[in-house]
Amino acid sequence: MRLRGWVFVAATVVALTAVSGCGGGSEDGAERSDGYGQSAGSGGRLADAEPPPRPSAATMSDIETFVSQRTTCRDLHMEDSADEEDPEAPAVGKAWGIKERAVCWDDKGMDITLMSIGDMKTFQVQAKRHNSAYLVGADFAIFARFDQPTNDLKDSGLLALVCDPETRIPSGYKKEKALVDGCTLTDFFP
Repeated sequence: MRLRGWVFVAATVVALTAVSGCGGGSEDGAERSDGYGQSAGSGGRLADAEPPPRPSAATMSDIETFVSQRTTCRDLHMEDSADEEDPEAPAVGKAWGIKERAVCWDDKGMDITLMSIGDMKTFQVQAKRHNSAYLVGADFAIFARFDQPTNDLKDSGLLALVCDPETRIPSGYKKEKALVDGCTLTDFFP
């Protein structure tokens, strides 16, 4: 009887060792990550992994602080309507889903438009219609005509809204479905 108990314990240890040795590890013994914090062999389906949340900013002051932590945003002033010099500039209101719109300038005098978004789907519909490029968070958007402010925001968690079918997103970059068909959210800033 006693020998039979030891055989059972030994068989259990061997079985557990075999099961724990399957998948998940790499050649150097480190755990291999294939997604949003899940490792291959972890039991979770990587295709179902939720992307990390995009940054959120409830007020224009919060948006300004977010941008200022990454690039210069000086002399912020509110814009109630579309810029007279740019008739395609997004206007505050229901047509664009924008609650508030403001402009500030970087060190080189390049303008940066900050938008608090009340209806992100409406905003994305208009952006696609006007073929405009924006960096979007969960509830705000940024537009910069020049490369430097955009480059400064690359690692901020904002994603580029890309609706141009000619734009090819290279492999290795995030590609999330936008709220509008034909558009993609990506960390590749074209």
